[in-house]
Amino acid sequence: MPLDDAKREQVREIFEKFLVNRAKTIRKLKIESLDINPFLIRLLAQELNLNNSRAIVRWLVNQRLERGAVTSFGMALQNAAKLFSEGTGVEGADILKTKEDVHYHIQIKSGPNTIPKDLGVRIAQLLRSAQRRNVGSVALYGMCYGNVGRVSGIVRKYVQEEGGVDWISGRQFWEFISDDPDCIDDIFDIAAEVGKSFKDPKGLTLSEIIEAKIDQLTREFERLYGRTGDAMWGRLLERNS
Repeated sequence: MPLDDAKREQVREIFEKFLVNRAKTIRKLKIESLDINPFLIRLLAQELNLNNSRAIVRWLVNQRLERGAVTSFGMALQNAAKLFSEGTGVEGADILKTKEDVHYHIQIKSGPNTIPKDLGVRIAQLLRSAQRRNVGSVALYGMCYGNVGRVSGIVRKYVQEEGGVDWISGRQFWEFISDDPDCIDDIFDIAAEVGKSFKDPKGLTLSEIIEAKIDQLTREFERLYGRTGDAMWGRLLERNS
């Protein structure tokens, strides 16, 4: 069935909350909280034009934000998927979905390459345990994005083959939990809408917040290291070694 207005608004709120939290994270950044690897910066300086304070700061900020965004948005996607569940009280499963009187205990991960071997083994064990406690139920491992060809060997080997738990990903996953073949398209469209209209409680877009923070951090960087040239590189190594 199509995504109703209530579900649409709930998904929108989850995505907006993600961006609000990213804005808070950006505002809290300090030059001391950025992991400065002087060797890597020096190595990439020529190819990436990291030859002055602002360029280096922009690169450091982008690296930090990209790493944090991947993890935190994975949680946002999982929360959106949980909107289609009937709840769960079973260890090892994030959601319960009932279809034609069959209970499906589903563990949700954001993408197709997000778990190490040990976690894959553990997830399969927990899901099988949940299945045994609920005779006639089915255990599933679901991924919010990723086509079949992108699903990792860890999922295939340790969750499915050795773990005995089937998996679904991407479009198939969203259709399964929502009973709507177009659900993934609706989720995708909502992400686009939120991204276009977002402003934080102070009325600023994410890009405006990032640029203001880069301005601030560049000034801090220059007080510590200088703006450019051999003196900057010397201080960069000295203060980070």
